[in-house]
Amino acid sequence: GELTELIKLDLRGNWLTGSISTELGELDDLEYLNLSGNSLSGAIPTELGNLVNLERLFLHKNGLTGTIPADLGNLVNLQRFYLRDNQLKGTSQPSWVTCRS
Repeated sequence: GELTELIKLDLRGNWLTGSISTELGELDDLEYLNLSGNSLSGAIPTELGNLVNLERLFLHKNGLTGTIPADLGNLVNLQRFYLRDNQLKGTSQPSWVTCRS
C-alpha cells in the first residue's frame, strides 16, 4: 500500500493464494492491475473502488466468491474488466457494467 507511484501491477499466474489485499485500494496512481490465473479466494475488496485511475482490472481464473462490489462503479476510467472463471454469486451484472461484443 505504500507504493504510491505504482502505475502497473502484473502478478498473473504466480500461484498466489489467500485474499486480495485491501491495501491495493491505496495505490492511487494504479492504472493496470492483473491478478488473473492465481488461486486467490474470498471476496473482491470494496477498496478497489478507490482506484479511480484504474483502466484495466483482470481478476479472472481465481477462486473469488461473493458478488461484484458496487464500489467498483467508481472506476470511471475502467476500460477492461475480466472476472470469468471465479465462483462469484448472482446471475445478473451490476448496472454499471457494460458489455460489448
